[in-house]
Amino acid sequence: MLHHKSLIVFDLDGTLFNTLGDLAVAVNFALRHFGLPEHDEQRVRTFIGNGSMKLIERSMGEAALPENIARTGVTVEMVHKVYSDFYWEHCTERTLPNPGVVEFLRNTTARVAMLTNKPERPTFKLLEHFHLRDRFEFVLCGDTTPERKPSPAGLLKIMESAGVSPAETVMVGDDQPDILAARNAGVDCVTLLCGFGKPVNLLPLAPENVVESYAEMCELLCSLTR
Repeated sequence: MLHHKSLIVFDLDGTLFNTLGDLAVAVNFALRHFGLPEHDEQRVRTFIGNGSMKLIERSMGEAALPENIARTGVTVEMVHKVYSDFYWEHCTERTLPNPGVVEFLRNTTARVAMLTNKPERPTFKLLEHFHLRDRFEFVLCGDTTPERKPSPAGLLKIMESAGVSPAETVMVGDDQPDILAARNAGVDCVTLLCGFGKPVNLLPLAPENVVESYAEMCELLCSLTR
């Protein structure tokens, strides 16, 4: 059973924001630039998790295999660079906060942090666009955290900086890296089944605090931080 928490650490993609529209457009722009097959939004959704380099590698499919890279000269890093530049320019065009998230962040009295595998530039651009940057006491991103999730290093650094214990902290996320980072850090995790992570991949990890909607997430977090 969950007890009172003083620090909430949020994931970003799929947890706080529905970023799929902008991610899919950027992925397909980069794939098209190199003459690679494109994907619909729902297919791109299955590639999300573990950072943008993994997103591009999965999106490239067989084109990312070493033998095909040797044949074409098109590397994952090259496609990722085109993707990243385009995404940075357009990352706020189709992205929206998930239902109830902004209201919760503005009303909660708990301390709030963010731990995301997303790079720092688009992360801060999104937070500033939605006027939420000042709401987060600590923000660690894929290129600023000591190690990306599922490593516990980012959570441990945030807790050390905040001066709070694992028992006072809760991680909120929607995919395997969030569950595993929290578990590896000895922190409770609230797991969303309506985000980008597939329930078929999440449930075998036996997450202890599962919510099926953003309304349920906000209600649970309110109860933990009163």
